[in-house]
Amino acid sequence: MGRRRPEGGKVSATALLLDEVEEGLSRRQLKLDPAHLELGEGEFHLVGPLQVGLRLNRSGQNFQLEARLQGRLEGECCRCLEPVGQELEAVLQVLLQRQPLGEDEREAAEEDEDVELLAPGDKQADLKERLREAVLLELPLRMYCRQDCKGLCAECGHNLNTGACGCATAQGDPRWSALRDVKLS
Repeated sequence: MGRRRPEGGKVSATALLLDEVEEGLSRRQLKLDPAHLELGEGEFHLVGPLQVGLRLNRSGQNFQLEARLQGRLEGECCRCLEPVGQELEAVLQVLLQRQPLGEDEREAAEEDEDVELLAPGDKQADLKERLREAVLLELPLRMYCRQDCKGLCAECGHNLNTGACGCATAQGDPRWSALRDVKLS
């Protein structure tokens, strides 16, 4: 992924040059700029390059690929808005097949989302969408500075993790005040 073609044209940073993969098992370690995955703007962003560990097993024109992506997410706590970071790990497994298939084989392979069919003459496979999807599926819905974060005061906006703010506690809806006087024995 991310090398130059012998002809001199630049290859995408997320492309796997199939003819350079040796027969049998091989491993590669790469660094990938998150900008190559076009994750878009969100509540969190990846800091620094993603560490990508590739495990490739080539058997003829079949390429079994396992990619482990690791990076650091930064954003803000959804309760108190303090900066927070956490590790992100995503795994991608896919079988790339670069060979002619019969109609039944093709139908079965097309139904399996972990199999990608390539034309027999293809020299590369771009993994951008698959890598992007693997990362997006691992993004948290929310990030917390800690599990017991108290958040912000609804009245003054003070961070309650640093101490009480001095605002009066909520008295509740006055229409329910008669129920406060009911004594249950």
